[in-house]
Amino acid sequence: MMPTGSKEIYQKNKTGSFLFVICVFVLLFMFSFFLLGQQEFEVSDAPGDLSAVHQDSPGLASCDKCHNEELEVPVEKCLACHTEVADRISEGKGYHRDKNEDCIMCHTEHQGADEPIVFLDPEDFDHEETGAVLLGAHAKVTDCFACHRKDNTIPRKKTRSYIFLESGCQTCHSPPHPGRQEKCLACHTQNSWEVDIWVPGDLS
Repeated sequence: MMPTGSKEIYQKNKTGSFLFVICVFVLLFMFSFFLLGQQEFEVSDAPGDLSAVHQDSPGLASCDKCHNEELEVPVEKCLACHTEVADRISEGKGYHRDKNEDCIMCHTEHQGADEPIVFLDPEDFDHEETGAVLLGAHAKVTDCFACHRKDNTIPRKKTRSYIFLESGCQTCHSPPHPGRQEKCLACHTQNSWEVDIWVPGDLS
């Protein structure tokens, strides 16, 4: 028969061992979830090739650049790279000013290098969506790149951007009035540069 003192010590050791096993099991269980969350996805896991503009950067092997652990594409990850669009959204300007909830609704990836990621038909595009309404002579312009020139838009390697580096009359027109370049609309309208009536005085 086991002495009373030894029996108590045995029971304590047994309970302690049991609790130790439970703790180890819980820690292993939690660590396995951590590893699943940290796993790196292989190129073979991708549903298809990236578009031409994303093949070099971020590249097919850099899944975490665009995806979270659930393989979703959070808007924050898109805007972390496309800072020029993020700036326009924060300023409440441009086409994307009210379209920052789900980028992949319009820009679908993994369709292959030959598939476009930006779908814009100039002939069917409503310029009012940008917040800039074209009036008068500007409304008659049919060539988008007559205004959105390469030398005055965000540089892109494989596509064309429509986001201006500088905006205003001077981006297309050379002002003939030294010192009054920022006050074009004080005398002119968007219908024509010709001024029918001009009253001398303060142009501010």
